[in-house]
Amino acid sequence: MQHIYAQLPVADRAEVVVCGGGTAGAFAAIAAAREGREALLVEQLGMLGGSATAALVTPVMHSGIEGDPPCSYLSDLVRDRLLARGACEPDGRAFDPLQLKIVLEELCRESGVRILYHTFIPQAVAQGARVDSVVIANKAGLARVQGGVFIDCTGDGDVCVRAGANYTQGAPDTGVNQPMSLRYLVGGIDMHALRRQFEELKRQTGLDNSADVSGDGRRMYAACVKNRPFPLSALFEEAVQRGDLLEEDHLYWQAFHVPGRPGSMAVNSPEFFTRINGASPQDLTLAQLEGKRRILRQMAFYRKYLRGFENAYLAEIAALVGVRESREIATDYVLTAEDLFAKRKHDDMFCQSNYPIDVHGLVLSNTRLDGPGQDGRPWYDIPMRCLYVKGFDNLLVAGRCLGAEFAAQASVRVQQSVRSSGEAAGIAAALALQEGVSPRMLPPQAVRARMVARGARYAE
Repeated sequence: MQHIYAQLPVADRAEVVVCGGGTAGAFAAIAAAREGREALLVEQLGMLGGSATAALVTPVMHSGIEGDPPCSYLSDLVRDRLLARGACEPDGRAFDPLQLKIVLEELCRESGVRILYHTFIPQAVAQGARVDSVVIANKAGLARVQGGVFIDCTGDGDVCVRAGANYTQGAPDTGVNQPMSLRYLVGGIDMHALRRQFEELKRQTGLDNSADVSGDGRRMYAACVKNRPFPLSALFEEAVQRGDLLEEDHLYWQAFHVPGRPGSMAVNSPEFFTRINGASPQDLTLAQLEGKRRILRQMAFYRKYLRGFENAYLAEIAALVGVRESREIATDYVLTAEDLFAKRKHDDMFCQSNYPIDVHGLVLSNTRLDGPGQDGRPWYDIPMRCLYVKGFDNLLVAGRCLGAEFAAQASVRVQQSVRSSGEAAGIAAALALQEGVSPRMLPPQAVRARMVARGARYAE
């Protein structure tokens, strides 16, 4: 079949072709362009940021390392621009997804990245160990884009798989993926009224967790997980008993404030525990269709059971389903759970993390990585070899589907690691083109050294 696609006309060429404009893709393209390379960023939607923006996944999770080093210089640039807009917290964690879209586009334009929106990549054309081109599909029809180095930031490793790379998917014993979520935003909340109710529930239950609104009403966090003690549990249980909610609405629910949007919350729910293959268009469609029905049911619950929601409204439903895990691409090194627990270090490290092994399911498993490693430093490293696609000379992968087994992926899938992986991949592509070698032939510390020179921060 490859020869058929090879006959398609060439619509564009670039030194670095980044496939997928999610967080990793945006960071990869910006990083490559800032190193002086021509970067083309191909994205199927009309926005950048992927899970962080189109899927409304906020906030950025803490790395679990003291000081929360971002392992990325672009993360600091993004934070500073969001802060200037009043669209994130000073630590950069909570943010407004709408403003993040704008900031990422601004950085792309300023860096010289060419963006091609509304374009899907259904196939890749490989010749032996090299990818020659990717097939693009858009309003103009089918064509090819050629490049020197390709970076797969599709989230599901689509380009890698189409090129013929190996991969695994799901838990090793069952093959089942982590659940997906369809997130949404709610506006028009009277946070002061909600705060008073939260305080009453805490006194009644004797619980002091996950039902918080700050005194000024600007910050909030709430959660409720079935069979775990939360101040809101009784309300959810009552609503299920009365038929106002279904059992599935009670399994997992989280809400966060949105900086720059007073009276708003971002909801991490509904969550889907069946039909959860993020690489299946049928499962993704079901999540969108069923998710909206659940969201409307939850909105009715808020108005009936929670104070401050009398004038609340549904502000936005995510355009993308929030996929936690789908494919894990075979790379030169595959990160394991043993690596995480041992706090293993690597000469070619680009990112540090100590985020828990956070596996969602009907039974939640949030395994903390407590304690120092053998070297006394309480974090693990992610090596560049997790980005080099096994069997290919000019193909890298970045984002949640980098080289990591299922359990390890449950830790590296968060924004901090994803951002760092995109930045590292973009710089690796640029350096490899400069030196005329495959990215894996770069000196082990070359990429991190360049990231540090640009301003990336790491723990010592």
